[in-house]
Amino acid sequence: MRVIGRIVKFAALLFFACFLVFLALDVLPGNAATQTLGFNGTTEQIEALAHRWGLDAPLLERFASWAAGVFSGDLGYVLSTGKPVVEALAGPLARTAVMFSISLGATALLGVAFGTMAGLASGRASDRIISSLSLVIRALPEFIIAILLMFLLATEFNLLPAVSLIPVGGDAFDDPSIFVLPIASMTLIGTSSVVRSARAVVQHENQSLHVEAARLAGVGEARVVLRHVLPACIAPIAQALAQVVPYLIGGAVIVESVFSFPGLGTMLVSAVMDREPNVLMACALIMISASLVAFWVADSLGGGDHGEEELRQEAH
Repeated sequence: MRVIGRIVKFAALLFFACFLVFLALDVLPGNAATQTLGFNGTTEQIEALAHRWGLDAPLLERFASWAAGVFSGDLGYVLSTGKPVVEALAGPLARTAVMFSISLGATALLGVAFGTMAGLASGRASDRIISSLSLVIRALPEFIIAILLMFLLATEFNLLPAVSLIPVGGDAFDDPSIFVLPIASMTLIGTSSVVRSARAVVQHENQSLHVEAARLAGVGEARVVLRHVLPACIAPIAQALAQVVPYLIGGAVIVESVFSFPGLGTMLVSAVMDREPNVLMACALIMISASLVAFWVADSLGGGDHGEEELRQEAH
């Protein structure tokens, strides 16, 4: 019953969030018909095109039609081209999935590593350096971080391409270098958040009574950290990583725009500019679902419980 309840809650949150996105697009001036015809279209032509695409129907009717299509596996068509949204989405989704997966993995490794170093060295020079750097990076807007990396690695040292352009006649995966700057930007953004959370958790656990007792019992420092400190930090660190997922998803939209990366974020921005409801809702559906799943998984993780019995075993 608990699983069913979570599934119902997940579906309700997803449905409500998607409705808010749909409503936000409807509030914006213009629609796909006005964006397609532009200044060359007359009022009659725009109204006729809007009617053909069903854009003049009531908001709830249009949203219900879209939701019904999603339940049946149909995400609709790109209004301006007639291309199925699923087909248009395949390339950008694959590129963003690769970038996001690598960024999240690097964020987890670096964030936990530096957070653990800072937490174990609380109050020392290494802690102050790591904490200060993470605070500075965390305070910077995503586009500033992306521009700084572009300036340093692309403009000054000419190590990487400044923009992530797909090779002519090829695919983005033919030139892995176009992924480096977006991934580096996303990793810095995520790591700065995880470091501070991991540091606080590790610092607190490192000062707990059972950890101090293990040290007094003669257990080696490395064993204390690996067997007593870190396992007890799994759940809160997982929560921190879960909170980073929607943050990274939001940052991906900005980072992809800065580097012209041909991914889901860029596609979402274009959909807003072109007032393409089906494309925007497909992008939003994926991003919102990923965020909700991340929180669900993290909430299901349990922390380790290190009691006195294990402590006695370690002491022996």
